[in-house]
Amino acid sequence: MATLNQMLAEQAKLIGEAKSSLEAAFKKPPTQAATIAARESTVAELKSRVANLTEAKAAFTKQIDQQVAGYQSEIAALEKLIAEDNKRFGGQPTPPSPIRGKRRAK
Repeated sequence: MATLNQMLAEQAKLIGEAKSSLEAAFKKPPTQAATIAARESTVAELKSRVANLTEAKAAFTKQIDQQVAGYQSEIAALEKLIAEDNKRFGGQPTPPSPIRGKRRAK
């Protein structure tokens, strides 16, 4: 097993090599091919993100549509019950609902 000093020395060597490589890259401008490759990579990544967001949007829209359809179905069923009740009870006005949880003033 490597000692701490060996690991630190190895990391310092790697960091030094990376620093040298970075300094060399700054001294010479990137080639046209490297620029094009970087742009193509960016486009590919953005297309992937758009595809993921489009898929998430479709799933979300489907879920919302299902919830709306459920509520509309429930509304239609309740309206049908109300119409049947009105026919059965002669269209008498509905008494007001009692107010629950309201406290009296002291």
